Amino acid sequence: MTDSSLIDRGVIACQEEVATKVFGRGTEAMESTANTVTNAPKELSRSQRRRRDDIVQAALKVFERDGYEAAKMADVANEAEVAKGTLYLYFETKAALLEGVIQTVILPALEQIGAAAKTHTGSAQALLESQVRIMAARQASPEMKMLIRLMISAPEQHRPIIQFFHEHVVQEGLDLIRSTLKSGAESGEFRPEAADMDPLVFVGAHVYAAVWHNLFEDEGPLDIEKLVNDNLALVMGGLLMRL
Repeated sequence: MTDSSLIDRGVIACQEEVATKVFGRGTEAMESTANTVTNAPKELSRSQRRRRDDIVQAALKVFERDGYEAAKMADVANEAEVAKGTLYLYFETKAALLEGVIQTVILPALEQIGAAAKTHTGSAQALLESQVRIMAARQASPEMKMLIRLMISAPEQHRPIIQFFHEHVVQEGLDLIRSTLKSGAESGEFRPEAADMDPLVFVGAHVYAAVWHNLFEDEGPLDIEKLVNDNLALVMGGLLMRL
């Protein structure tokens, strides 16, 4: 182990000890003074990244089990098996922790789609269908269901989270689809008007699925794969150029 690694671990350990003393006075004290503690450095070590990921996964479990509103930061710390002060070193507030869940669990799917688009050499249709299916699979995940339920249940109360989600998840996803539509139109594979098509046409099934999962799931399961495939077949039928 290098001297710098030892120093880094020593600094973090010292910060955690101080934070635990500062924030060990209960939930109200932690919330009121959370902004006095500096978040973990942007360039995290491997062990710090693992710890941050552990905290995010623990938060996801607690949010799903107790609901976001009822969840306590102390419960997340217990689930992650870290001190309360350690938790606040990485996430100053519960809202910041929820953003961490979005960044860690949701955004990688969009990064996967974006990376695939850059190296794709096949048809625009194949790329577009792949993008839509990846988004649909992520939409059906338990963590996405939890996030959608949270945002729908109290939109005014969670406006910052909704704005963050819209900017980093919704808009980025729509931009990826919009780019593929434009490429397909320019190559002649799609009709010229595809370049100006609203990408929401392709995610309407996702939105309906989110509503179904949160309101009507007890009435029966929804075959989201069939729903997405049927929607793709319908839209593609009018999108592709016919020779």
